[in-house]
Amino acid sequence: MSTPAASSAYWRIAGMSYLKYANVCADMVRSAVKSGPAKDAAKARETVYYRSASWEDGKPQKTVITEIADSIEGKTG
Repeated sequence: MSTPAASSAYWRIAGMSYLKYANVCADMVRSAVKSGPAKDAAKARETVYYRSASWEDGKPQKTVITEIADSIEGKTG
C-alpha cells in the first residue's frame, strides 16, 4: 500500500497551488526551447492580457484590455 505522500500530486507535496505549478512548468519549457522562430513564438505566448470594464446603472460602459506587464509597471492604456 502506498503512503499518502507518495500518492499525492508533486505540486501539492511542494506546497504549491496547481496554477503556480503549471506556470513554473511552462516557464521551464519555454526557457528550454532553442533560439530562433520557435523561441520567439513561445515568448509571444507568454504575454498575458486582462479585460476590465467600468459599470454605470448596471451596464458596462467601456471595456479596456490591458497587458499584465503594463499594469504591474503602472502604465495606463
